[in-house]
Amino acid sequence: LDDDVSSFVQIRGSVPLFWEQPGLQVGSHHLRLNRGLEANAPAFDRHMMLLKEQYGKQVIVNLLGSRGGEEVLNRAFKKLLWASSHAEDTPMINFDYHQFAKGGKTEKLENLLRPQLKLHWEDFGIFTKGKNVSPRLQTGAFRMNCLDCLDRTNSVQSFVALEILLAQLESLGLNSKSITERFVESYKAMWTLNGHNLSRVFTGSRALEGKHKVGKLKDGARSVSRTIQSNFFDAVKQEAINLLLLGDFFSEEYADKGKMLMDHTALLVTPSILKAMSERQFEFTSFKKMKSEHCHLKIELF
Repeated sequence: LDDDVSSFVQIRGSVPLFWEQPGLQVGSHHLRLNRGLEANAPAFDRHMMLLKEQYGKQVIVNLLGSRGGEEVLNRAFKKLLWASSHAEDTPMINFDYHQFAKGGKTEKLENLLRPQLKLHWEDFGIFTKGKNVSPRLQTGAFRMNCLDCLDRTNSVQSFVALEILLAQLESLGLNSKSITERFVESYKAMWTLNGHNLSRVFTGSRALEGKHKVGKLKDGARSVSRTIQSNFFDAVKQEAINLLLLGDFFSEEYADKGKMLMDHTALLVTPSILKAMSERQFEFTSFKKMKSEHCHLKIELF
């Protein structure tokens, strides 16, 4: 058994468009698309091509809601997929998690989402390799997203993985009840730990639970912690990421010119491009004369 291996790959990732969450984020999510659909299309196409090249057939599982800022992002995601060349061979399963399965109601996932997913995971198959098993390949993967790819995505992916686990154990010849129960128990503990660790990386707090009164109290405290973290500390983290990816160019003379001449998103290009854009500013700048009229302010004292 030590030489026998089985796996099932799932993908999680935020909506592959250029978007951001500006301003204070308290309660509902405020979202803004940075580019139109046509400008998003090339990056989206490269993203999907890379996933297909590495993982095979893709099925998008979209867990976004249908209200507020999420609805804007949700609609844009659907339009971008439907207008792309991937629409024919990349199904999208839309499941408003907050509406149908809020609080991690697994019976809702079982009744509403499982039938839609099962057809695809049976088509994908699982990977197995070893001396005592027949070699098999996984031919596709679920690409799953909510807004931040944390609690909702974690809940659905763990649900799918538990379903697949039973097939994996059977493929390895480990289908006795006692062994299955031990694997399931260990699996749940591992996946819970995985969810908490991912949540700490992205939000600074453990994952939300929401299943009972004590869990809801913990969720409330964690939500407050996340709000503080996202509104007051995430910007510094983003600057650090930009520094690692692009280098320290903010102290350069041309960076100051770039800040005055261009939108803030243009500062995310590489330093060499930013320098060239600043030096060639007159090639794409037009000047117009403006007339100004003097305004007289009359102040009356009573």
